Amino acid sequence: MIRIAGLLLIVFLALAALFIISNTIRITVFARRKEIGIMKYVGATDWFIRWPFLLEGMILGFSGALISILLLLKIYAIFTQQVYESLAFLPLLPQVVVTNISIFLLVVGAAIGALGSTISLRRFMKV
Repeated sequence: MIRIAGLLLIVFLALAALFIISNTIRITVFARRKEIGIMKYVGATDWFIRWPFLLEGMILGFSGALISILLLLKIYAIFTQQVYESLAFLPLLPQVVVTNISIFLLVVGAAIGALGSTISLRRFMKV
């Protein structure tokens, strides 16, 4: 039951991050709509216009994941120290596993950022 609740929480937070990044990119596109229109008139391709927004979404997702990983590593280090002092027989994840999970979270964060900007650009960049 706890695993299912944890997975549901992960899905909910991923969708929330996707929504926030998508709206941020949409606001950026809306603020630069005149510049985008001029770029289209001079012959810029769609991908030439989309790449900066896609990179912005990836950076937003990556930086959000990086902040959460730094907090996770600090809290996990404090937690493991407390557990080892009082309950030394309790098995915990080694630091290597937490590092591998951190790398995975960075990749997923960047992917969620790219997906959010792609959704936003597909929907709101009709010039």
